[in-house]
Amino acid sequence: MKKKTEYSSWKPVPQSKDSPCDRFKHACCICRGFLYVYGGRQSTTLSDFWRYKIESGEWERLDNSEDGPEELEEHTMVEHQDVLYIFGGMVDSPFTQKKSPLWMYDTDSTKWIECQLTAVKGEGTAPVNRKGHSAVVYRGSMYMYGGYIDIRGASPEFWALHFDTKQWTLVSATSYGVSPGPRHGHSAVVYGKGMYLFGGLMGLSEQNDFWKWDFMATTWSNIRKSQGPPKVVGHSALTFEDSMLVFGGGVSHTRPNSTWWQFHFPSQMWKKLASSTEPLSKSYHCTLGTGYGFQRTADSPGTSLSCLHREQKGCSKCIALSKQHACFWQQVHQEPTYQIFSNEEGSEIEMKTFRHSQEETGLCFSHPTCSAELSTNQAESILSRQERTFYPNHSREEDLARVGLTEEEGSFGCLCPPRVAFREPPVVLLLGGKPLSSSSAVSFWQMELSSP
Repeated sequence: MKKKTEYSSWKPVPQSKDSPCDRFKHACCICRGFLYVYGGRQSTTLSDFWRYKIESGEWERLDNSEDGPEELEEHTMVEHQDVLYIFGGMVDSPFTQKKSPLWMYDTDSTKWIECQLTAVKGEGTAPVNRKGHSAVVYRGSMYMYGGYIDIRGASPEFWALHFDTKQWTLVSATSYGVSPGPRHGHSAVVYGKGMYLFGGLMGLSEQNDFWKWDFMATTWSNIRKSQGPPKVVGHSALTFEDSMLVFGGGVSHTRPNSTWWQFHFPSQMWKKLASSTEPLSKSYHCTLGTGYGFQRTADSPGTSLSCLHREQKGCSKCIALSKQHACFWQQVHQEPTYQIFSNEEGSEIEMKTFRHSQEETGLCFSHPTCSAELSTNQAESILSRQERTFYPNHSREEDLARVGLTEEEGSFGCLCPPRVAFREPPVVLLLGGKPLSSSSAVSFWQMELSSP
Protein backbone atom coordinates (compact mmCIF):
# COMPACT_ATOMS: atom_id res chain seq x y z
CA MET A 1 0.00 0.00 0.00
CA LYS A 2 1.29 3.43 -0.94
CA LYS A 3 2.25 5.55 2.03
CA LYS A 4 1.28 9.16 2.36
CA THR A 5 4.07 11.50 3.37
CA GLU A 6 2.91 14.30 5.65
CA TYR A 7 4.68 17.57 6.24
CA SER A 8 4.71 19.89 9.19
CA SER A 9 5.53 23.56 8.73
CA TRP A 10 9.03 24.90 8.23
CA LYS A 11 10.77 26.10 11.37
CA PRO A 12 13.99 28.10 11.59
CA VAL A 13 16.92 26.22 13.08
CA PRO A 14 18.51 28.08 16.02
CA GLN A 15 22.16 28.82 15.27
CA SER A 16 25.20 29.84 17.27
CA LYS A 17 26.55 33.36 16.94
CA ASP A 18 29.48 32.21 14.84
CA SER A 19 27.82 30.94 11.68
CA PRO A 20 28.45 31.04 7.92
CA CYS A 21 27.02 33.84 5.80
CA ASP A 22 24.02 33.21 3.57
CA ARG A 23 24.84 31.72 0.17
CA PHE A 24 23.65 29.75 -2.83
CA LYS A 25 25.27 27.27 -5.24
CA HIS A 26 27.08 25.68 -2.28
CA ALA A 27 27.52 21.98 -1.45
CA CYS A 28 26.50 20.08 1.70
CA CYS A 29 26.42 16.59 3.16
CA ILE A 30 25.84 14.90 6.52
CA CYS A 31 28.45 12.66 8.12
CA ARG A 32 28.51 11.22 11.66
CA GLY A 33 26.19 13.78 13.21
CA PHE A 34 27.68 16.81 11.44
CA LEU A 35 26.40 18.84 8.51
CA TYR A 36 29.29 20.00 6.32
CA VAL A 37 29.10 23.06 4.05
CA TYR A 38 31.67 24.25 1.53
CA GLY A 39 31.80 27.36 -0.63
CA GLY A 40 29.00 28.70 -2.77
CA ARG A 41 28.26 32.21 -3.83
CA GLN A 42 27.13 35.41 -2.17
CA SER A 43 28.29 38.57 -3.93
CA THR A 44 31.42 36.65 -4.96
CA THR A 45 32.48 33.01 -4.97
CA LEU A 46 33.28 31.68 -1.48
CA SER A 47 35.97 29.35 -0.16
CA ASP A 48 34.96 28.90 3.49
CA PHE A 49 34.41 25.48 5.07
CA TRP A 50 32.00 24.86 7.98
CA ARG A 51 30.41 22.06 9.93
CA TYR A 52 27.26 22.13 12.06
CA LYS A 53 26.96 19.74 15.01
CA ILE A 54 23.36 18.55 14.88
CA GLU A 55 23.25 17.47 18.50
CA SER A 56 24.40 20.78 20.02
CA GLY A 57 23.35 23.21 17.29
CA GLU A 58 26.79 24.83 17.01
CA TRP A 59 28.73 25.91 13.95
CA GLU A 60 32.50 25.46 13.64
CA ARG A 61 34.69 26.92 10.92
CA LEU A 62 37.16 24.35 9.62
CA ASP A 63 40.66 24.75 8.30
CA ASN A 64 40.94 25.37 4.59
CA SER A 65 44.67 24.93 4.15
CA GLU A 66 46.77 24.77 1.02
CA ASP A 67 45.64 21.19 0.50
CA GLY A 68 41.98 22.19 0.31
CA PRO A 69 39.90 23.68 -2.51
CA GLU A 70 39.82 27.31 -3.55
CA GLU A 71 36.66 29.31 -4.25
CA LEU A 72 33.97 26.94 -5.48
CA GLU A 73 30.39 27.20 -6.71
CA GLU A 74 27.99 24.63 -8.19
CA HIS A 75 30.28 21.83 -7.01
CA THR A 76 29.25 18.55 -5.36
CA MET A 77 30.09 16.91 -2.03
CA VAL A 78 29.48 13.27 -1.10
CA GLU A 79 30.58 11.10 1.82
CA HIS A 80 32.02 7.60 1.90
CA GLN A 81 33.51 5.91 4.97
CA ASP A 82 33.87 9.22 6.82
CA VAL A 83 35.73 10.90 3.95
CA LEU A 84 34.19 13.83 2.07
CA TYR A 85 34.72 14.00 -1.71
CA ILE A 86 34.33 17.46 -3.27
CA PHE A 87 34.38 17.74 -7.04
CA GLY A 88 34.28 20.62 -9.55
CA GLY A 89 33.07 24.18 -9.12
CA MET A 90 36.43 25.91 -9.61
CA VAL A 91 36.59 29.42 -11.01
CA ASP A 92 38.05 28.88 -14.47
CA SER A 93 41.54 30.30 -14.86
CA PRO A 94 44.95 29.12 -16.07
CA PHE A 95 45.91 28.43 -12.45
CA THR A 96 43.00 26.23 -11.49
CA GLN A 97 43.03 24.26 -14.75
CA LYS A 98 46.45 22.82 -13.80
CA LYS A 99 45.12 20.70 -10.95
CA SER A 100 42.55 17.97 -10.53
CA PRO A 101 39.13 19.32 -9.49
CA LEU A 102 38.80 16.65 -6.77
CA TRP A 103 39.51 17.04 -3.04
CA MET A 104 39.19 14.63 -0.12
CA TYR A 105 38.64 15.53 3.52
CA ASP A 106 39.03 13.07 6.40
CA THR A 107 36.37 13.89 9.00
CA ASP A 108 38.19 11.82 11.67
CA SER A 109 41.48 13.73 11.51
CA THR A 110 39.80 16.94 10.23
CA LYS A 111 42.54 17.14 7.59
CA TRP A 112 42.61 17.37 3.83
CA ILE A 113 43.96 14.27 2.09
CA GLU A 114 46.32 14.51 -0.82
CA CYS A 115 44.60 13.15 -3.92
CA GLN A 116 46.54 10.17 -5.24
CA LEU A 117 45.15 10.65 -8.74
CA THR A 118 46.85 11.16 -12.06
CA ALA A 119 46.76 14.80 -13.19
CA VAL A 120 44.08 15.61 -15.73
CA LYS A 121 45.50 14.92 -19.16
CA GLY A 122 42.36 14.33 -21.17
CA GLU A 123 38.88 12.96 -21.13
CA GLY A 124 40.14 9.41 -21.13
CA THR A 125 41.99 9.84 -17.84
CA ALA A 126 39.66 11.81 -15.56
CA PRO A 127 36.87 14.38 -15.81
CA VAL A 128 37.86 18.02 -16.11
CA ASN A 129 36.49 20.85 -13.99
CA ARG A 130 32.79 21.57 -14.39
CA LYS A 131 29.81 23.13 -12.60
CA GLY A 132 26.20 22.14 -12.08
CA HIS A 133 26.83 18.39 -12.36
CA SER A 134 25.31 15.76 -10.06
CA ALA A 135 27.07 13.20 -7.85
CA VAL A 136 25.69 10.16 -6.01
CA VAL A 137 27.26 7.22 -4.16
CA TYR A 138 26.48 3.62 -5.05
CA ARG A 139 28.35 0.55 -3.79
CA GLY A 140 31.78 2.02 -3.24
CA SER A 141 31.79 4.46 -6.14
CA MET A 142 30.78 8.05 -6.84
CA TYR A 143 28.77 8.48 -10.03
CA MET A 144 28.99 11.95 -11.57
CA TYR A 145 26.79 13.10 -14.46
CA GLY A 146 26.85 16.10 -16.80
CA GLY A 147 27.78 19.61 -15.76
CA TYR A 148 28.82 22.77 -17.57
CA ILE A 149 32.41 22.84 -18.84
CA ASP A 150 33.85 26.26 -19.67
CA ILE A 151 33.92 26.98 -23.45
CA ARG A 152 32.63 23.48 -24.27
CA GLY A 153 29.22 24.03 -22.67
CA ALA A 154 26.96 21.37 -21.15
CA SER A 155 28.38 17.85 -20.98
CA PRO A 156 26.72 14.41 -21.41
CA GLU A 157 29.63 12.63 -19.70
CA PHE A 158 28.93 10.01 -17.07
CA TRP A 159 31.89 9.14 -14.83
CA ALA A 160 32.49 6.79 -11.90
CA LEU A 161 35.15 7.33 -9.23
CA HIS A 162 36.00 4.05 -7.49
CA PHE A 163 36.85 4.90 -3.90
CA ASP A 164 39.08 1.90 -3.23
CA THR A 165 41.39 2.36 -6.23
CA LYS A 166 40.91 6.15 -6.62
CA GLN A 167 40.50 5.62 -10.36
CA TRP A 168 38.02 7.21 -12.74
CA THR A 169 36.01 5.25 -15.31
CA LEU A 170 34.06 6.87 -18.14
CA VAL A 171 30.71 5.09 -17.90
CA SER A 172 28.96 6.81 -20.80
CA ALA A 173 29.45 9.90 -22.94
CA THR A 174 26.56 9.43 -25.35
CA SER A 175 25.16 12.72 -26.63
CA TYR A 176 22.36 11.21 -28.66
CA GLY A 177 19.99 8.30 -28.41
CA VAL A 178 18.56 6.93 -25.18
CA SER A 179 20.31 9.06 -22.54
CA PRO A 180 19.67 12.34 -20.71
CA GLY A 181 22.15 14.08 -23.00
CA PRO A 182 24.21 17.18 -22.12
CA ARG A 183 22.79 19.09 -19.17
CA HIS A 184 23.56 20.89 -15.92
CA GLY A 185 21.60 22.21 -12.96
CA HIS A 186 19.72 18.90 -12.66
CA SER A 187 19.26 16.60 -9.65
CA ALA A 188 20.05 12.92 -9.09
CA VAL A 189 19.27 10.39 -6.34
CA VAL A 190 19.82 6.66 -5.82
CA TYR A 191 17.04 4.22 -5.03
CA GLY A 192 17.44 0.47 -5.10
CA LYS A 193 19.73 -0.40 -8.00
CA GLY A 194 19.03 2.73 -10.02
CA MET A 195 20.06 6.37 -10.26
CA TYR A 196 17.20 8.77 -11.03
CA LEU A 197 17.95 12.06 -12.80
CA PHE A 198 15.48 14.92 -13.15
CA GLY A 199 15.29 18.29 -14.91
CA GLY A 200 18.09 20.78 -15.43
CA LEU A 201 19.25 22.83 -18.38
CA MET A 202 19.98 21.66 -21.92
CA GLY A 203 21.51 24.66 -23.60
CA LEU A 204 19.29 27.54 -22.51
CA SER A 205 16.16 25.43 -22.10
CA GLU A 206 14.92 24.06 -18.77
CA GLN A 207 13.76 20.45 -18.76
CA ASN A 208 11.30 18.30 -16.82
CA ASP A 209 12.28 14.90 -18.23
CA PHE A 210 12.96 12.02 -15.87
CA TRP A 211 15.61 9.33 -16.41
CA LYS A 212 16.76 6.14 -14.73
CA TRP A 213 20.23 4.59 -14.93
CA ASP A 214 20.10 0.88 -14.13
CA PHE A 215 23.36 -0.07 -12.41
CA MET A 216 22.83 -3.76 -13.16
CA ALA A 217 21.81 -3.50 -16.82
CA THR A 218 24.05 -0.42 -17.38
CA THR A 219 21.37 1.25 -19.50
CA TRP A 220 19.37 4.48 -19.47
CA SER A 221 15.58 4.54 -19.68
CA ASN A 222 13.20 7.50 -19.92
CA ILE A 223 10.39 7.51 -17.37
CA ARG A 224 7.56 9.10 -19.34
CA LYS A 225 4.74 10.46 -17.19
CA SER A 226 1.94 12.88 -18.02
CA GLN A 227 2.15 14.38 -14.55
CA GLY A 228 5.06 15.67 -12.53
CA PRO A 229 7.02 18.81 -11.73
CA PRO A 230 7.25 21.60 -14.32
CA LYS A 231 10.45 22.48 -16.14
CA VAL A 232 12.96 23.38 -13.49
CA VAL A 233 16.62 24.11 -12.76
CA GLY A 234 18.44 24.74 -9.49
CA HIS A 235 16.10 22.47 -7.52
CA SER A 236 17.02 19.78 -4.98
CA ALA A 237 16.07 16.13 -4.61
CA LEU A 238 16.49 13.45 -1.94
CA THR A 239 15.30 9.93 -1.25
CA PHE A 240 12.85 9.37 1.61
CA GLU A 241 11.62 5.82 2.22
CA ASP A 242 10.22 4.65 -1.17
CA SER A 243 9.96 8.11 -2.72
CA MET A 244 12.01 10.85 -4.30
CA LEU A 245 11.23 14.35 -3.00
CA VAL A 246 11.86 17.35 -5.26
CA PHE A 247 11.82 20.90 -3.91
CA GLY A 248 12.22 24.41 -5.25
CA GLY A 249 14.09 25.58 -8.30
CA GLY A 250 12.45 27.26 -11.27
CA VAL A 251 13.09 28.73 -14.67
CA SER A 252 15.41 31.57 -15.57
CA HIS A 253 14.42 35.18 -14.81
CA THR A 254 11.44 34.14 -12.68
CA ARG A 255 11.03 33.63 -8.96
CA PRO A 256 11.70 30.03 -7.93
CA ASN A 257 8.84 27.93 -6.65
CA SER A 258 8.21 26.57 -3.14
CA THR A 259 6.43 23.33 -4.07
CA TRP A 260 7.23 19.81 -2.97
CA TRP A 261 6.81 16.98 -5.48
CA GLN A 262 6.88 13.31 -4.57
CA PHE A 263 7.67 10.44 -6.95
CA HIS A 264 6.66 7.09 -5.46
CA PHE A 265 8.99 4.43 -6.88
CA PRO A 266 6.80 1.32 -6.42
CA SER A 267 3.74 2.90 -8.08
CA GLN A 268 5.75 5.08 -10.51
CA MET A 269 3.45 8.01 -9.77
CA TRP A 270 4.10 11.72 -9.21
CA LYS A 271 2.16 13.68 -6.62
CA LYS A 272 2.16 17.40 -5.98
CA LEU A 273 2.40 18.20 -2.29
CA ALA A 274 1.49 21.41 -0.51
CA SER A 275 3.56 24.51 -1.20
CA SER A 276 5.42 25.95 1.75
CA THR A 277 4.84 29.46 3.08
CA GLU A 278 8.23 29.71 4.74
CA PRO A 279 11.06 29.86 3.79
CA LEU A 280 9.26 30.97 0.64
CA SER A 281 10.93 30.12 -2.66
CA LYS A 282 14.46 28.80 -3.09
CA SER A 283 16.81 27.78 -5.87
CA TYR A 284 20.40 26.59 -5.84
CA HIS A 285 19.92 25.57 -2.20
CA CYS A 286 20.71 22.31 -0.37
CA THR A 287 18.18 19.94 1.19
CA LEU A 288 19.37 17.08 3.39
CA GLY A 289 17.55 14.39 5.30
CA THR A 290 18.36 13.11 8.76
CA GLY A 291 16.63 10.49 10.87
CA TYR A 292 14.60 7.42 10.07
CA GLY A 293 13.57 6.83 6.45
CA PHE A 294 16.39 8.73 4.78
CA GLN A 295 18.76 6.65 2.75
CA ARG A 296 22.34 6.67 4.00
CA THR A 297 23.79 3.91 1.82
CA ALA A 298 22.81 2.77 -1.64
CA ASP A 299 22.77 -0.84 -0.49
CA SER A 300 19.96 -0.23 1.99
CA PRO A 301 17.34 1.97 0.31
CA GLY A 302 14.71 3.44 2.57
CA THR A 303 16.77 2.83 5.70
CA SER A 304 18.87 5.29 7.65
CA LEU A 305 22.01 3.71 9.03
CA SER A 306 23.79 5.76 11.64
CA CYS A 307 26.61 3.24 12.02
CA LEU A 308 28.54 1.12 9.56
CA HIS A 309 31.54 -1.03 10.32
CA ARG A 310 34.97 0.46 9.59
CA GLU A 311 38.05 -1.72 9.55
CA GLN A 312 40.59 -0.17 11.94
CA LYS A 313 38.03 2.48 12.93
CA GLY A 314 35.69 2.43 15.86
CA CYS A 315 32.08 3.55 15.70
CA SER A 316 31.50 6.40 18.15
CA LYS A 317 27.95 5.30 18.97
CA CYS A 318 28.53 1.58 19.39
CA ILE A 319 29.35 -0.76 22.22
CA ALA A 320 33.15 -1.00 22.27
CA LEU A 321 34.79 -4.38 21.82
CA SER A 322 38.41 -5.13 22.67
CA LYS A 323 39.60 -5.56 19.07
CA GLN A 324 36.38 -5.39 17.09
CA HIS A 325 33.28 -3.22 17.05
CA ALA A 326 29.68 -4.37 16.96
CA CYS A 327 27.23 -1.77 15.72
CA PHE A 328 23.95 -1.90 17.57
CA TRP A 329 22.38 1.16 16.00
CA GLN A 330 20.08 0.82 12.99
CA GLN A 331 16.85 2.60 12.14
CA VAL A 332 13.80 0.33 11.67
CA HIS A 333 10.05 0.58 11.91
CA GLN A 334 9.49 0.81 15.64
CA GLU A 335 9.48 3.44 18.35
CA PRO A 336 12.51 4.20 20.56
CA THR A 337 12.66 1.61 23.29
CA TYR A 338 14.64 0.24 26.19
CA GLN A 339 16.32 -3.13 25.69
CA ILE A 340 17.88 -5.09 28.57
CA PHE A 341 20.59 -7.67 27.95
CA SER A 342 22.04 -10.15 30.42
CA ASN A 343 25.63 -11.24 30.10
CA GLU A 344 27.01 -14.63 30.99
CA GLU A 345 27.77 -13.55 34.57
CA GLY A 346 24.11 -12.64 35.06
CA SER A 347 24.57 -8.90 35.40
CA GLU A 348 22.33 -6.67 33.33
CA ILE A 349 23.56 -4.31 30.65
CA GLU A 350 21.21 -1.58 29.56
CA MET A 351 20.92 -0.04 26.10
CA LYS A 352 18.55 2.89 25.91
CA THR A 353 17.65 5.81 23.71
CA PHE A 354 17.07 9.39 24.63
CA ARG A 355 15.99 12.34 22.56
CA HIS A 356 17.05 15.95 22.84
CA SER A 357 14.11 18.29 22.38
CA GLN A 358 13.97 20.85 19.60
CA GLU A 359 14.00 23.58 22.23
CA GLU A 360 17.40 22.36 23.42
CA THR A 361 19.18 21.82 20.12
CA GLY A 362 16.89 23.06 17.38
CA LEU A 363 16.81 19.58 15.80
CA CYS A 364 15.31 16.23 16.70
CA PHE A 365 18.10 13.82 17.55
CA SER A 366 18.30 10.39 19.18
CA HIS A 367 21.21 8.19 20.07
CA PRO A 368 21.96 5.18 22.26
CA THR A 369 23.92 4.98 25.46
CA CYS A 370 25.20 1.92 27.24
CA SER A 371 26.06 1.33 30.86
CA ALA A 372 28.96 -1.07 30.41
CA GLU A 373 31.55 -2.38 27.99
CA LEU A 374 31.36 -5.94 26.75
CA SER A 375 34.15 -8.34 26.08
CA THR A 376 34.32 -9.86 22.62
CA ASN A 377 32.90 -13.21 23.75
CA GLN A 378 30.07 -11.59 25.71
CA ALA A 379 29.02 -9.40 22.80
CA GLU A 380 29.09 -12.25 20.30
CA SER A 381 27.02 -14.43 22.63
CA ILE A 382 24.41 -11.71 23.11
CA LEU A 383 24.26 -10.96 19.39
CA SER A 384 23.78 -14.63 18.58
CA ARG A 385 20.92 -15.06 21.07
CA GLN A 386 19.18 -11.82 20.12
CA GLU A 387 19.55 -12.49 16.40
CA ARG A 388 17.57 -15.70 16.63
CA THR A 389 14.94 -14.02 18.83
CA PHE A 390 14.17 -11.22 16.41
CA TYR A 391 14.76 -13.02 13.09
CA PRO A 392 14.62 -16.76 13.82
CA ASN A 393 14.13 -17.69 10.14
CA HIS A 394 16.89 -15.49 8.73
CA SER A 395 20.24 -16.88 7.71
CA ARG A 396 23.47 -15.04 8.46
CA GLU A 397 23.72 -14.08 4.79
CA GLU A 398 20.23 -12.54 4.89
CA ASP A 399 21.03 -10.57 8.04
CA LEU A 400 24.24 -9.23 6.54
CA ALA A 401 22.40 -8.32 3.34
CA ARG A 402 19.90 -6.28 5.37
CA VAL A 403 22.69 -3.93 6.41
CA GLY A 404 24.69 -4.01 3.17
CA LEU A 405 27.64 -6.07 4.45
CA THR A 406 29.51 -8.87 2.74
CA GLU A 407 30.46 -12.08 4.54
CA GLU A 408 34.05 -10.82 4.74
CA GLU A 409 32.96 -7.52 6.28
CA GLY A 410 30.67 -9.33 8.70
CA SER A 411 33.57 -11.45 9.92
CA PHE A 412 35.15 -8.37 11.47
CA GLY A 413 32.40 -8.39 14.07
CA CYS A 414 30.04 -5.67 12.88
CA LEU A 415 26.70 -7.46 12.92
CA CYS A 416 23.99 -4.88 12.58
CA PRO A 417 20.67 -6.71 12.43
CA PRO A 418 17.90 -4.34 13.57
CA ARG A 419 17.30 -6.16 16.83
CA VAL A 420 18.08 -3.14 19.00
CA ALA A 421 16.22 -0.40 17.19
CA PHE A 422 16.34 3.34 17.62
CA ARG A 423 14.20 5.69 15.64
CA GLU A 424 15.03 9.28 14.91
CA PRO A 425 12.17 11.39 13.55
CA PRO A 426 12.74 12.15 9.86
CA VAL A 427 13.69 15.79 9.37
CA VAL A 428 14.45 17.74 6.17
CA LEU A 429 17.08 20.46 6.51
CA LEU A 430 17.10 23.37 4.05
CA LEU A 431 20.29 25.42 3.91
CA GLY A 432 20.90 28.59 1.91
CA GLY A 433 19.54 29.26 -1.55
CA LYS A 434 18.57 32.13 -3.78
CA PRO A 435 17.16 34.68 -3.10
CA LEU A 436 19.43 35.41 -0.16
CA SER A 437 17.85 36.18 3.20
CA SER A 438 17.96 39.60 4.83
CA SER A 439 19.92 38.11 7.74
CA SER A 440 23.69 37.91 7.55
CA ALA A 441 23.64 34.31 8.84
CA VAL A 442 22.92 31.49 6.41
CA SER A 443 19.23 30.69 5.89
CA PHE A 444 18.64 27.46 7.83
CA TRP A 445 15.24 25.71 8.17
CA GLN A 446 13.87 22.34 9.22
CA MET A 447 10.71 20.36 8.55
CA GLU A 448 9.68 17.12 10.24
CA LEU A 449 8.09 14.44 8.07
CA SER A 450 5.84 11.53 8.90
CA SER A 451 4.51 8.61 6.91
CA PRO A 452 1.65 6.88 8.74
